[in-house]
Amino acid sequence: MTTRISLFFGILALSAATAFGQAAPAPVAAPDSISLAAGKIRIGAVFYGDWALYTRTGFGPQFVTQTNFPGPGNDNFNTFDVHRTYVNLYFMPTDWVTFRLTPNLFRQIGNGSPDRFGRTGGAAATGDGNLSVRVKYAYLEFGKVFDASPALKGTNIRFGSQTNPLVDWEEALYDYRFVTLVPWNHLSLSSTQVGASVNGAYKSHGKQYLDFQVGLYNNASFHQFEQAENKQFMIRGSLYPMGATSRFQGLGITAFYGHGYQNNAPDLGAAPVVRTATLVHYTTKHNAAAIVGEYDTGRNAFGVNNMFSGSEPQDLLGAGVTPYAGAAALSQAALAGTQGRQRGYALFGRADVPHSKVAIFGLWNYFQPNTNVADDVLDFDRLVAGAAYRFNRNVRLAVSSQNENYRRGPFPNIHAIFASMEFVF
Repeated sequence: MTTRISLFFGILALSAATAFGQAAPAPVAAPDSISLAAGKIRIGAVFYGDWALYTRTGFGPQFVTQTNFPGPGNDNFNTFDVHRTYVNLYFMPTDWVTFRLTPNLFRQIGNGSPDRFGRTGGAAATGDGNLSVRVKYAYLEFGKVFDASPALKGTNIRFGSQTNPLVDWEEALYDYRFVTLVPWNHLSLSSTQVGASVNGAYKSHGKQYLDFQVGLYNNASFHQFEQAENKQFMIRGSLYPMGATSRFQGLGITAFYGHGYQNNAPDLGAAPVVRTATLVHYTTKHNAAAIVGEYDTGRNAFGVNNMFSGSEPQDLLGAGVTPYAGAAALSQAALAGTQGRQRGYALFGRADVPHSKVAIFGLWNYFQPNTNVADDVLDFDRLVAGAAYRFNRNVRLAVSSQNENYRRGPFPNIHAIFASMEFVF
């Protein structure tokens, strides 16, 4: 509203100046926030949606969050999905405190208990398919804590439901989260954790040499109850040996380490959960292209629910017996216990086509759910390739081919074509 009023009076002033032969004043940029007596408010929005055609269906992880597909034998299944809808609300009572609240639209899966009405009446209950709202981000950020040091200026402290050190950072590096997921997020690591963190950078002579995030979080993701008595430690450091004049610019080397525990109550015991990632990345000047190589390891960081988050054999759910019962039992055995070891390799990148609004992108990810199992039937490759068109700073469209290919049978591979949209304001 404030921006519209300012624009209205600006037009009146310009008209008056023109009428009296005066030079028109220089245009004034629209404010990025609304000023109030008690501080400032900033509002933003994010929307990701797509249409997907699964030319071949099977069992495996989701390609993007909150999307599911039927099992084998349902080739050419297609669906429209909304897999991210945010309204970002920021309130800044002072220039060193920021409160962020981000509601998130998500798809419910699960059946509730039926309700009784009187002695004989009733109503069925189900949450399947409902679009519901939950809190994604809700945190306080304290800035300027380290501003006395020019090298650490801008470093902040956060408390609440927030991004973890790896996933959000890597999504920004890849820049195609609206199409597909970065490796650890695709495999098991939530993008959001509840806890406390320090987020910042080390700078010298106008260049950034180190970008870092370190925090202590719940073992549960943001949409689960925390049951473990111990907490999860995560740290990421991104080194730019030549110095970066903008985010990600130039050669970077990134290391991530996360150590937590299974989300079990103390009387049940909880095995350690460890994830690591090592990345070498290069981003050109003006962010026109990027190439990334990644090596991942894990311990107890991948289970049956992660493996089949998109579609799962009914045998594992106790919902029926299928021709895949034997393979399902092997999968469960391979991912059971507390000695699972994971390993993965990834290569991804993107590039703007010169003198156009078109860009190309791609991702390859090979993952071994448990390296302790020889010739594991669950070892798979993920391959994504596509092109995007940017209409303006707010809207992008992309078309991509996305595939999950098992190195060994008996599960069929999954092939899909996605038409994706991003709106960011």
